[in-house]
Amino acid sequence: MSETANARPFASIVGRMREVVGGFVGGERWRRMSRDESVRAAAYAFVFTRLIVFLVILVGGQINHIVGGTGNTTRDFHLSMGKIPVARLLRETVVVADINWYAGIAENGYERRRFDTETQHNWAFFPLFPLLWRAAASVTGELAVTGILLSNLFFFCALVLLHKTTRAFSFDTATADRAVFYLAAFPTSYFFSLPMTEALFLFLTVGSFYAARRRSWWLAGICGALASATRVTGILLLPALALLYWLTYRPDWRRRDALSLALVPVGLVSFMYYLYLVTGNPLAFKDILVTWGRSAGLFVVPLLQYLRHPLMIAIPWDFKLLNFAAAVTALACGLVLLKRRQWTLAFYTLASMVVALSSLLLQSQARYAMVVFPIFMVLAVAGRRARVDELIRAVFLVLLGLMTALFAAHFSIAMA
Repeated sequence: MSETANARPFASIVGRMREVVGGFVGGERWRRMSRDESVRAAAYAFVFTRLIVFLVILVGGQINHIVGGTGNTTRDFHLSMGKIPVARLLRETVVVADINWYAGIAENGYERRRFDTETQHNWAFFPLFPLLWRAAASVTGELAVTGILLSNLFFFCALVLLHKTTRAFSFDTATADRAVFYLAAFPTSYFFSLPMTEALFLFLTVGSFYAARRRSWWLAGICGALASATRVTGILLLPALALLYWLTYRPDWRRRDALSLALVPVGLVSFMYYLYLVTGNPLAFKDILVTWGRSAGLFVVPLLQYLRHPLMIAIPWDFKLLNFAAAVTALACGLVLLKRRQWTLAFYTLASMVVALSSLLLQSQARYAMVVFPIFMVLAVAGRRARVDELIRAVFLVLLGLMTALFAAHFSIAMA
């Protein structure tokens, strides 16, 4: 994007996005949506937690401190909430780490060269989000803030669908309310508001399950195809939906709409074909991960390695304690779902975490776990007890504020 486009004020960007959205949502439809219990629950959780995230980011972005000297050095900071340069602060604070890779793909596409592992390449990052980001930026004329708004839109829609999906799997409304809030308040949920794949992937996977539960199998297959073009773990929707399909129609499960499940791998296969054309290696997205230190092995290895040194709380790019706790909680929730005979949700939860942990790294496990939505259904059931609910909310919100502050200060443990 040009310097002129990047200089456009935040209000102009929001105004353009509002015009686009307004064209799809009429007054009467908006009134009906506002009366929907899922929309209300999602709106409360979204507004409450996003206020925390963006206030911390905006305040943190303005703090200028003096570091240096010895002894009783005074560290000053200047803070003003008037005339905040929102767009500039968001660009400077948010466009870091992996976000730069997605931004590069959105602006310039993928690298076209023969596959090699001499250095890191953008082939590791799946295409759907940067394609949508590029399309949205062509409307607003700005990249960074547009990506933030796009992710927040997907996140809000995902929260609405999570509420509806929780109800569709026979949980009560109060449980669905808690599931939505717990997800929105999860310690690393600030990633849902960043221009990355988390919010889009959550939206598509929850949407796929919701459509399947309502027996809209073709829609479920389409969502699955888009999910597998967003992250490689989207392919796990294929066995998960197949299991749900069999449980829905057994013993008479041989129906024509079963073919819809074949759509799920289309996104992944399309990306593999494209990588073959530009690199000569259809598995470039996987093979290039060695340059990030990732390999493949037994999923329990990173957990056992952490238990050998449990006092090692964090290292650069890895908040070990948080990632370990998230991974163990996710696996435990999968086992609880098995006990409750929620076979499809249990399979998806356990398979997602096994795949994530098979990289042999704890790094980013909290971020991987937070998109595995059945975890929050289990936590929401546990939250029926008032004290448990209060504990989960308090711990999540405190850690969300802390992790967001660390991210705003560009600490590496909050960026992975």
